[in-house]
Amino acid sequence: MKKRIIVLKGGDSPEREISLKSGEAVEQALKTKGYKVLGVDPKKRDALKLLLEEKPYCVFIALHGGVGEDGTIQGFLETLKIPYTGSPPLASSLAMNKVLAKKIFCYHKLPSPKFYLINEDESEAESLALHFSYPVVVKPVNLGSTLGISIVQREKDLVRAIKKARGFGSPVFIEKYIKGEEVTVSILGNREPVVLPTIQIKAKSGFYDYQAKYSPGASTHIIPPNLPEKFVKRAETIVLKAHQVLGCKGLSRTEIIIDQKGNPYLLDINTIPGLTETSLFPDSARAAGISFPSLCAKLIELGVEEAGEKYGKKKL
Repeated sequence: MKKRIIVLKGGDSPEREISLKSGEAVEQALKTKGYKVLGVDPKKRDALKLLLEEKPYCVFIALHGGVGEDGTIQGFLETLKIPYTGSPPLASSLAMNKVLAKKIFCYHKLPSPKFYLINEDESEAESLALHFSYPVVVKPVNLGSTLGISIVQREKDLVRAIKKARGFGSPVFIEKYIKGEEVTVSILGNREPVVLPTIQIKAKSGFYDYQAKYSPGASTHIIPPNLPEKFVKRAETIVLKAHQVLGCKGLSRTEIIIDQKGNPYLLDINTIPGLTETSLFPDSARAAGISFPSLCAKLIELGVEEAGEKYGKKKL
């Protein structure tokens, strides 16, 4: 009898469009592995009722941003004792909140750019007590896919960037811009997570924004990175520790900047990275010899394994 998998996709976050693409890709991949798959968009169907009725073997969470990635869905599934892919509620919540994650990185002496959290009543650039020079990066605290992000070269452009970020309904922070090479490091596994091949990112526009991430041909993924091996290894060691100190499980993908001296700086960690045809996590897995269908099946195995630890269910 085929194992029943529900793929959660879409949702109502600003990353809905990419989530739908990720979910559709996962559905097709799992079908080739012999699973009975049902795709569910919580925005269009009563997911609670469906989950209670279907009692799936595992839920594959392909929801990016919002309640799909911030621990809400994960906590809901834990209440029902239904296995699911990816990180538990607390790790999901911490990773989604970039400022909280940065504070934890700081506590563990993991390098991340200096930052300034903007209070809700702060609106004028001159009122901000920045302790670092321009350029800076303005970011929403709780969004991914580089939505709402601006690189600001001059103080006079700061207010506009803050308003743009606030347009996404999230707290906003300002981060010191680090000049260097952007790489991404993917992690796969539960108790003994492994580092997948690191990817260096080159965006044709010079900025790895939403368009560069999800438009075919808008960026180049270089595997292995065109950087000294010791720089890459240093970045991988830091990312693996970041994954572990946040309590991530199953998978994660972390964006990192390596400056000209080889110093790595953590930018943010994604607990549900994109799974589209242009996405980095599947590229990294392929470089490790893991096909996309096998990757999706492995994530199901890891989800059920983690549930076995918590609820006493049988492992795959």
